[in-house]
Amino acid sequence: PPALRPARGGGGGARGLVPIDHGYILPSCRHLEEVNVCWLYWPQARRGYDEWTLRYIEGLDAEADVSLLRTTLGLPEDCLVTLFMGTTLVQRAAQAGLTLHATGLLMVREEAGAPSAMEEALSRALAVCGLSPEGGVTDDEWRSDALREALAAEIDAKVQEAAQGCRVSETYRSLAKTLCESA
Repeated sequence: PPALRPARGGGGGARGLVPIDHGYILPSCRHLEEVNVCWLYWPQARRGYDEWTLRYIEGLDAEADVSLLRTTLGLPEDCLVTLFMGTTLVQRAAQAGLTLHATGLLMVREEAGAPSAMEEALSRALAVCGLSPEGGVTDDEWRSDALREALAAEIDAKVQEAAQGCRVSETYRSLAKTLCESA
């Protein structure tokens, strides 16, 4: 189905949804293998967030957004899990000081046959809840607090791992710069 964006009517303030051409905007969490973000290598993606953006990210409410989309659009539960995962990832990554680039790397596959960090987080969370990543997960299971808590914990672990890797990379870059300057 086409993705939708909010639109305001002329002057009267009426709102509606208009189809837009973003077919992969909210895929099923079962099909994250094709996630591809065009902005990943833009120079500005490597810069840290400004204070306004950090406050905005902190104010995101995944539960409220999921509830709104569930009741107003009737989106499939596995797509709403993707929204929960994405919001949780962005919030935890921003809290850990990761750039948009480092966050994006957690979403995309490094190699075609290997799962992304987010695919791994989902598989582990499903396993923690005794569910199969290959399917057969009911809507009630997707909606469960236990799965959301397990997902948040797994995403936290992936973010912390990435943050540690970024700190190590920064240390090596700083050391290399110092060595080059002293040579």
